[in-house]
Amino acid sequence: MRRIIINEKTKETRCAVLEKEQLVEIHQSYSSEDEIVGNIFAGRVKKVLPGMQAAFVDIGLPHNGYLHRNDLVSFQLAESSTKSSVSHYVREGELLLVQVVKSGTDQKGPKLTTNIEFGGSHLVYMPYGNYKAVSKKITDETERNRLLALTEEFCKNQEGILLRTASKGKSKKDLEEEYNSLKMKFEQVKKIDTSKPQCVYEARSFVDRLLNEMSISKEDTLISDQLERVQSLKTEYPESSIVYHDKKEGIFSFYKIEQEIEKLLKQIVWLKNGAYIIIEQTEAMTIIDVNTGKFSGKLSMRDTVLKTNELAAIEAAKQIRLRNHSGIILIDFIDMKQKEDRQFIEETVKKQMKQDRVQHKVLGFTELNILQITRKKVRQPVDISITEPCRLCKGTGRMPSAEAIAFKLERELWEYQFMDEEAVWIEATNDVIHLLAGENNEHLIKLQEILKYTIICSEYHTSNPSYRIKQFGDYQSIMERVRTYSKENKV
Repeated sequence: MRRIIINEKTKETRCAVLEKEQLVEIHQSYSSEDEIVGNIFAGRVKKVLPGMQAAFVDIGLPHNGYLHRNDLVSFQLAESSTKSSVSHYVREGELLLVQVVKSGTDQKGPKLTTNIEFGGSHLVYMPYGNYKAVSKKITDETERNRLLALTEEFCKNQEGILLRTASKGKSKKDLEEEYNSLKMKFEQVKKIDTSKPQCVYEARSFVDRLLNEMSISKEDTLISDQLERVQSLKTEYPESSIVYHDKKEGIFSFYKIEQEIEKLLKQIVWLKNGAYIIIEQTEAMTIIDVNTGKFSGKLSMRDTVLKTNELAAIEAAKQIRLRNHSGIILIDFIDMKQKEDRQFIEETVKKQMKQDRVQHKVLGFTELNILQITRKKVRQPVDISITEPCRLCKGTGRMPSAEAIAFKLERELWEYQFMDEEAVWIEATNDVIHLLAGENNEHLIKLQEILKYTIICSEYHTSNPSYRIKQFGDYQSIMERVRTYSKENKV
């Protein structure tokens, strides 16, 4: 049984999933972020680039959308022997009906497709899909065959249909009604004026799409802090338990989710036995490193390593799902010499990740004993969506040391050797001043003799090692200004 917590009281919409009272998924969407995914636009092709096998399409947004050749229905339907360049399938100035499959960024427009989909509670209708399938999570062969037979019965010509997990056990009448409803939506879209770039169909809201993906069952409990949402959920999911959170305390605070979100921003995750994992995300991949930490074990070294790796495998699978990491994921377990130990850990990871509804694959260990995983990107990782790069370290997570700053200051001072002015006023943090001056001011005295001017230092307070050159001039006028400045700061 799951508890799905929906927080919509502010501009930011958040949704959390609890399984056995443990947070397993967290999703958030701001007022504009991710809200255009699924929307259908009338677009005009602005550029066709054969070198990229893609086209850029004006859909009326600040950035043109990106449409790859592989996402063109005409290309997908072409025979393998006749498939050619993107320019064969689309031309500049052409009007297209496109759907957003991935939201853009500040620098890039959204990713588009002409293979339009209309999603419902139990199925996905694809007008040009030419594809019929049943969710892989429905494993009963009799039920799969029944549902596949229904897809053949429903679809006409090049239509496609995907039956979701929630379609299991549903009658032909229920599925056919939803199929016809989605098909009607497409017919209505076709009637809209598409002569200029504009949105012609708005998909379901962020929460609706999430709930669709989750395949809500009657065992689930949905809790919302918005009365309108509660009323719509009761209509949409009459068999599920729907709860209205009307307490003064925020819904995420009440269910102890806020504190769990804060933990997701930490690199280190401690395990029950005192060992820990370190999670680092780069542009190209996510790396998880396993360390024994405080755990020494009471048995052999092999048992200690295996126990630590087992706990790390369970926690890593949980964190991947919870933090929503995607793409290439590498787990550097503590080295295991026995092949059966590596197989045990690999099976542990696979077992834990079976609970993850996002498409993924555990590829096994490399020759360096690093476990490889790939996971489909559905949305941004949690830490990326709620944080931004440090403006001081530029996103590296590290900043120049006080010693590096002091050396940089000294190099800059050398550039003014033999200048006409007799003094310079430097403001810097205490650690930088101390390093520049050296023990008993010996280095500063020697530096002034070589550079042929006086260096006047005053301290200013900031959390990061830094300096700034305030003034060049004669010694007396600078000292007077330093004294005045010091008095004003004290006041």
